[in-house]
Amino acid sequence: MKIKLKTYLKQHAALSLSFWLPVLLMLGYFVYRKMYPFGGETLLTVDLGQQYVDFFAFLRQTLLHDPTNFFYTFNKAIGGEMLGEFSYYLLSPFNLIFLFFPGKSITAGVMLVTLLKYGLAGYTFARLLHQQRILSDKVLPLFATSYSLMGWMIANQLNLLWLDAVVFLPLIINGLLNLLKKKHGLAYSFWLALIMISNYYMGYMIAIFLILFFIWHETDQFASFKQFGKNVWLFISRSLLAAGLACLVLLPTLTSLQTSKGEYTTTMIHAKIEYPPLQMVTKLLLGAFNFKQMPSGLPNIFVGSLALCGFLLYFFNGQIKRRSRISAGIVTAFLLLSLCFEPLDLFWHGMQFPVWYPYRFSFVVCFWLIYLAALNYRHGFSTTALKVVLLTAVEGGIIYYSWKHMQKLTFISKETLTCSVLFTAATLVLLLIDPGTNKTSQKQKLALLFLLVPAEMLTNAALSLNNISYLSQKEYSHPTAALAQDSQAVHQIDPGFYRTGQTYSRTKNDGLAHNLNTGSYFSSALEKTIPDFYGQIGNPDGDNYVTYSNGTLITDSLLGMKYFMSPKDSSEILQPKLQNQALTPLTIKPELTSDPLRKDLPLTRIYQNPWATTVGYSANSLLKNSKFGFNDPVGYQTTWLNDATGTWSTTKYFHAQNFNEVVFQNTNRTVNLTGAMLKKKKSKAMAQVIFKFTPKTNDPYYLTFGPGMEEAKVETFTGSHPLYHYGTFRHTVILNVADHSKDNEVTLTARFKKNSLFLDNFVLYRLDRKLATQKLHQLQQHSWQVKKVNNRHLTGKINVNGPNQIFATTIPYSKGWKVKIDGETVPTFKLQNTFVGADITNGTHTVTMKFTPPGFYVGLIISIFSLTTLVLLEAKFRQHRHH
Repeated sequence: MKIKLKTYLKQHAALSLSFWLPVLLMLGYFVYRKMYPFGGETLLTVDLGQQYVDFFAFLRQTLLHDPTNFFYTFNKAIGGEMLGEFSYYLLSPFNLIFLFFPGKSITAGVMLVTLLKYGLAGYTFARLLHQQRILSDKVLPLFATSYSLMGWMIANQLNLLWLDAVVFLPLIINGLLNLLKKKHGLAYSFWLALIMISNYYMGYMIAIFLILFFIWHETDQFASFKQFGKNVWLFISRSLLAAGLACLVLLPTLTSLQTSKGEYTTTMIHAKIEYPPLQMVTKLLLGAFNFKQMPSGLPNIFVGSLALCGFLLYFFNGQIKRRSRISAGIVTAFLLLSLCFEPLDLFWHGMQFPVWYPYRFSFVVCFWLIYLAALNYRHGFSTTALKVVLLTAVEGGIIYYSWKHMQKLTFISKETLTCSVLFTAATLVLLLIDPGTNKTSQKQKLALLFLLVPAEMLTNAALSLNNISYLSQKEYSHPTAALAQDSQAVHQIDPGFYRTGQTYSRTKNDGLAHNLNTGSYFSSALEKTIPDFYGQIGNPDGDNYVTYSNGTLITDSLLGMKYFMSPKDSSEILQPKLQNQALTPLTIKPELTSDPLRKDLPLTRIYQNPWATTVGYSANSLLKNSKFGFNDPVGYQTTWLNDATGTWSTTKYFHAQNFNEVVFQNTNRTVNLTGAMLKKKKSKAMAQVIFKFTPKTNDPYYLTFGPGMEEAKVETFTGSHPLYHYGTFRHTVILNVADHSKDNEVTLTARFKKNSLFLDNFVLYRLDRKLATQKLHQLQQHSWQVKKVNNRHLTGKINVNGPNQIFATTIPYSKGWKVKIDGETVPTFKLQNTFVGADITNGTHTVTMKFTPPGFYVGLIISIFSLTTLVLLEAKFRQHRHH
């Protein structure tokens, strides 16, 4: 047994080292940076900290407690289908590791998964080179390290879900090459299907690259047109079967995309170069990455000096067929053009400009560069003096150009230029040395390469990642622990089905992470109708997020926000040890203080909204034809409540109020505040406007204001305290600024951050609480008494009193929802361009709603058919070979 183990380890030493070398290099860096569990920092930054980590926690909840989340969940904004979200964020097999990392320990799981992907990227690339006999085993770890620590991988380390593409791409290419050699095999279709399931977005990019790679390969291996035709058939048929295998996920995802990302597809394409193409070479320097490169940078194509030199030498290598080099040059030209020509850039990204992280497909460019470099070095790491001179001129030109443009390109520094010069020079010297047949000299040269390449790749990683700030373990764990405590408490108070609001948050996906229906959400696949609706009711929205932070008494109740979680001020926290864990408010909501307090926790309080309906209610049929104005949250909410209750359209709940006093400091005065453009008188001096009013009733008071009052443009205060509200929005929002404040002066201050301030839709309103609650109580009395069976199956009774009523819900409309009333399926329609509605008659009824992802069963059938076909094809081949 020991002999067999030693033999195995010896035979697989190079592949093992190809895995462990990248892992140990990055682990060493993480330990140096004191990343959790080796210190107080974490790997969480930007989307990994604000979005992905909450999805990973949601995956644990789904697999361990409620598998129906896989299809639909109310943790997503006000509800939404999830199969498309899973196929983008959560279907990576690596994510199963997070099952072993609950709560705040999930940050350690993030590090483990990150290191595994670094290691496996190196392993799979080395395996490709090994099985295709491109390089000898002793040098495989060099190219594995160059591949796994390439610039794209380092820059996108935070986009953990995309890294699967780098792991699976070599396996797919290896499977394709074996398929074309042996004329059979399941590996290609299996690995291609797996990346399409794991992340369809990256799978799409790989599919485009496979076409280019196949064209180059067939040019290189061309023998006859008959053989070429067979290979084309193999490539197309097995690729389609791979897509068929993935249809179980792809088809429902495609349907989901049509209502989310598909709504933002670019139709106007400009045939233009996006930036001076020569700037691309600056990204070949070490450390050519910083935070500013994330939203709108250049493509990340760093591959290291050895790989870059090998790629350039490939085209001058006389031992490689000329037609292969010509076709490789054409493919390279297409890839480089794709990195700067807008139509091709759009094509690689599915006809949508990326929101942050541009040129996401550049990982295939890096693969291509390193793969060609490996083909060039097949016969050794030495080259002629003339070629070294040529390489020196090219590398010198890159460094000189970068130095000349250092002022414009902020990611270039003297440090990055110096390191690039040193590593490039060392590489060129080693390429010039020819050890001949002297084995000692060969070993010495190889040893130097094993010092040089990992050192260069680690230096690039360190210089790049040192430019990024990360979330500390405390910043993650403290609000996470508070949210977990709130979630547990609210489910103990009420185990039923309802939505919860929050006036503090860690991220927009707190609901996902903690099994709360908070109304907020952040995802690239958010259905377009949801942000449109949020913008209409006065809550912050964007193409890929919504934040339920600006609810009113009316929207809170109509949307079924039954409980609210509110943070305590540090002075209210009784335990001294917890005072430094006081949570930062997301928004102010004075009206909560008049609601019943249900739970007093160490850091938070939980209040109950006594007027909340459920997710369904009996509404007047006027709601079917409601007409809403644009960018008018007060008008929208008034129309919604009036039409739902069958009230005269002239009935008003919100009444505009005047400020008692407005003080202008260092700015022009104006009588009409709404729509006023205020400008500083002295540009270098502080300017502010102070608004004062004294409520004459104990009703809630609301302030509306538009994007001119974003946090980037103005700093706001209530009294001497910050006027907390979510700072970015694109429509008019509404904010509760006073409640039960009769005869007490309220002061609001707007302090300029720019030289001007636009008071867009700036109006103060008083809400008639008595009239509003009277109407809300009417709807509450005829709410659907829903019993949640699971996330995709709701049932309950509803009492419909009177004619001309409909069954109205606040569940987002989808063709996947089927409604049964007293056991009979009824047609559904879209209410308010957002929600599911159905006709209903007078009386007491049992209403059942069930959700099935559109396209799911068709996709399942196609997947089964594709799998059966692949198995039969392989069985037929094996039977033929046996005979």
